[in-house]
Amino acid sequence: MSKQIIYNPEARLRMMQGIDKVANAAIVTMGSAGPAVMIQHRTDGILPVFTRDGVTVARSINFDDRLADLGGRMLRDVAGAVSRQVGDGTTTAIVLAQKIAQESVKSAVAGFHPLQLKKGLDLALTLVEKHLLDTAVTGVTADWIEKISAVATKDEPGVGRLLAQALAELGSEGQLNFQLGNSRNDELEIVEGIHYEQGYLSPYFVTDKARQEAVLDNPYILLYDRDISDLMDLVPILEEVKAEGRSLLVIAENVIDKALSGLLLNHVRGIFKVVAVKAPGFGDKRIDRLKDLALLTGGKAILDDYSSPKLEHVTLDMLGQAQRVVVTEGTTTIIGAKGDRHAAQQLIDNLRAQADLILAKKPGQGSASGNRHDFGELEERIALLSGKTGMFSVGGTTDIEIKERMVRIENAYMSAKAALEEGVLPGGGVALYRCIKVLDAVIAENAEQQQGIAIMKLALAAPLQSLTRNAGLNSEAVIAKLDATDDFHITIDTQRQVYGNFLDIGIIDPVKVMRLALRNAVSVVTTLITTEAVVMDVPDLSIMDGYSPEWAAATREDPRA
Repeated sequence: MSKQIIYNPEARLRMMQGIDKVANAAIVTMGSAGPAVMIQHRTDGILPVFTRDGVTVARSINFDDRLADLGGRMLRDVAGAVSRQVGDGTTTAIVLAQKIAQESVKSAVAGFHPLQLKKGLDLALTLVEKHLLDTAVTGVTADWIEKISAVATKDEPGVGRLLAQALAELGSEGQLNFQLGNSRNDELEIVEGIHYEQGYLSPYFVTDKARQEAVLDNPYILLYDRDISDLMDLVPILEEVKAEGRSLLVIAENVIDKALSGLLLNHVRGIFKVVAVKAPGFGDKRIDRLKDLALLTGGKAILDDYSSPKLEHVTLDMLGQAQRVVVTEGTTTIIGAKGDRHAAQQLIDNLRAQADLILAKKPGQGSASGNRHDFGELEERIALLSGKTGMFSVGGTTDIEIKERMVRIENAYMSAKAALEEGVLPGGGVALYRCIKVLDAVIAENAEQQQGIAIMKLALAAPLQSLTRNAGLNSEAVIAKLDATDDFHITIDTQRQVYGNFLDIGIIDPVKVMRLALRNAVSVVTTLITTEAVVMDVPDLSIMDGYSPEWAAATREDPRA
């Protein structure tokens, strides 16, 4: 395939066009007073997506101009990275990235060296991050969590209380899953759950593309300590599961070759619903983990020994069961496992007794590293056996409303967890704006790096300006009012248009959200400004003759087939 090479300044200017278009569409959602965006579904007859989430807007936009689309993809990557890490702050990251990109491109055109601008931006980023961490208010309370959740959900009533309850019962390391509710009200249920770090073996198992999750309701669970390479070995048990009208979770050493291809083909076609994941643990640990899972789910672990049946001889009574299974790219969560909880508790007590014996050993008794290894293994098994999982059912009147609320509530939960990690500061863009004074006294090595610091100062004010504009306020007047006070904890509630201590009026932002939004924005934009040429494939359009994406979306048929 032939290549096309695009050099600066054309490359940067065309990428900036994509950045500006994506950012301008997403920025309108910023803040509790920000409006929503309606996104047409790609398939005719399906209701449009209604959202007030910046990353959802950014992900929905593509351009025919491939260089402009490359710029838009940079913003999508910024927002996506922040969304995965902390949930909230995606629109803030987009605002920061757009402002830094605009000013950096202007500076590069004016003759400033891009690598020196990058050094100035990196220096400013380091100082701002340090200031945010040093001034953070820690010791987050349940009341703060409610207020943080209110900000992240655009002031949804009652959500903060439920999320605070979930964090109190599950802890910051606990697993809270979200699903579409069946009523107008939100509901929180804490159930016995199993959570471990292994995801689906293929993204084609995904059932919820928006959340990139594979969800199975009321599944059977096969626990197998060997590789599965032949689909025919699975056919007997798959037919039994299908006859019951249920789905199957396959937990195995691995599913490879034709077996995985066969499962995916039948799953995608809807012949049966199945998801394959690897078992938790490695080596000898895996056998204990499978036995633990068997105890929790009420099944039998099919191990690589003479006493276990072959895969084709497995029957339904050897399978575990659960209320629900949620599998992501890197995690598996089994909710409402239907095993013997009393037996599981007895095993937990035995494991804790073994752990106490290891802790009671005197120095010199056994290998120090071996003792640590054994103790860690016992702790991991106890955590797996005794874990709790929460299920948050999001309420609403219509599917559009529920789906839009679910995105915001999930972001609020991740934002609250981020607050527990690094503390909180005034929200509404004020904490970032206050960091400008930290950079006022900085003197860089040269004028070009100093320009990078000046760009950062302009970017730090951008979120506050966008929030006030969306609320219909005069940003200059708001900034003047904030500059007139020496209390760094004073911020503005743009919805109610009142000033006050951020803890009192409930305008609270987690430090981790602000820090990662800024870091990701700087990282992507410095990649843009230090790029001097773009090499792209020249597509062969002849293969698209007779193909209409609009018709394919409307009819769900591919005319090229």
